[in-house]
Amino acid sequence: MLDFYYRMIDDESFCITKCVGTGDTAIIPTNIKVTVLFDDLFKERKDLVKVVIPDTVTQIGGFVFDGCVNLKEVILPPKLKDMWQYAMTRCGIERIEIPGTVESIIPFTFFKCENLKEVVLNEGTKRIYAWAFKDCTALRDVYLPASIEIISDKAFEGCNNIILHEAK
Repeated sequence: MLDFYYRMIDDESFCITKCVGTGDTAIIPTNIKVTVLFDDLFKERKDLVKVVIPDTVTQIGGFVFDGCVNLKEVILPPKLKDMWQYAMTRCGIERIEIPGTVESIIPFTFFKCENLKEVVLNEGTKRIYAWAFKDCTALRDVYLPASIEIISDKAFEGCNNIILHEAK
């Protein structure tokens, strides 16, 4: 079983700062308003396969899922605004859907996600910066919304077989 340590952000919201215990599924509690997953929260957790994030979370810190090589499923919450550098680095996900509330995919967010095959960006996402998906060697299909304005020429560096599916 996994347990979490919290830090109060303000009168109504909390940040999860630490995860202890063992288990393949992390379910972020909904009995308190968690808005931030703090840096390194699940870093190098080889046992983690699935993470359930509540709709209240708006920020995922740096290196949160770094090295979670067996992680297969993360459903990002619909109100998510920020994913910091290296948030999903070197994790085992094969598919990710990013809500349109995340306007920018910043450098190295998905660095070396070598099993990642499909990315779905929703309406509202505007920018994909350099190295956002660097060395995601299995990445093939990227679904882009009509709202996309900027894709850096280095956004998919090290990804050799990308097909960009543009919204119609």
